[in-house]
Amino acid sequence: MLNKLLNPATSLDRAITLSVGAMLAMNLFVLAQQLQPSPTLALSQGSVAAQQA
Repeated sequence: MLNKLLNPATSLDRAITLSVGAMLAMNLFVLAQQLQPSPTLALSQGSVAAQQA
């Protein structure tokens, strides 16, 4: 039991860690994309504001 705890991570453990890290990175990328307003949305809101003024 103690030997198993002291052994370095197996290849499966490393693959799981890499997979979870990639998933978190992708989630952060998608979240960052959603926080930035799209250019078409900004243009449409700008034209509506110009028409109201």
